[in-house]
Amino acid sequence: MGSDTTKNFVALLLIVVVYGATLGIFWATALHTVTFHPVAQSYSWQIVPLANNGGSNNFEITSWRNGRNMRGWIAFNTSSIPQNAWIMSATLNLRLWVKTSSNQSQLGDPTGRLYGVYALIGPWTDEGINWANQPNWTNQDSATSPVPPGEGGWYGPVIWMRWDITGMVKDWQSGSVPNDGVVVKDTQENASLLYSTQFFTIHQVPDQTYYPRLVVTYLIPQEVYGTIILIIAETALISLLLFRVRRAGRIVSAQN
Repeated sequence: MGSDTTKNFVALLLIVVVYGATLGIFWATALHTVTFHPVAQSYSWQIVPLANNGGSNNFEITSWRNGRNMRGWIAFNTSSIPQNAWIMSATLNLRLWVKTSSNQSQLGDPTGRLYGVYALIGPWTDEGINWANQPNWTNQDSATSPVPPGEGGWYGPVIWMRWDITGMVKDWQSGSVPNDGVVVKDTQENASLLYSTQFFTIHQVPDQTYYPRLVVTYLIPQEVYGTIILIIAETALISLLLFRVRRAGRIVSAQN
């Protein structure tokens, strides 16, 4: 009985080691996570429609009455993602700088307000875009996220606001929507109080830890298929090995 228990334990250990190693190698090599930084970034104020803020160290999103909203635009070059890749996740991350405070007259704390991200339909440039010439956008696979509590400041704490734009990046990859970047805006513009949030940009900051970023995780189908074939082959070999071990055990038992 003890011999059977030992054999079962060894068999279980073999299965765990083989499959565990295979899956470990798969996740280490087949699952790719890449970080993209913007190739263009700007924002503009509705009340000054021809003003361009490309090159500014802040990226401001504002909702306020009488046409004093602010919107921002960001573009990423995602062409390095293989055309046949399976996109598992894509997250837009903006590092928070400062917010308005409800302690000040006519100002409100934007914490909890929903900011939307929408795919742009039309080209633009960092130094050329303004409120008057901003491209149209589509609601297809748009995303929203609440403004997080707290403030970041130049020296921390590091606070990120994040949007899940997996569907949007899939649209870019498939070509159903051109990759012209995104517009970020308050989903309820023209508020009675001024609600404003500023984020860091790619301009005039100490290093890349301040940069906005798009983090994409994807799989390559061929690597997935290769892993499946390897697991099937391993299963067949393990089954054959266990069969022979048990058969040898039965022969020994019969001889005794």
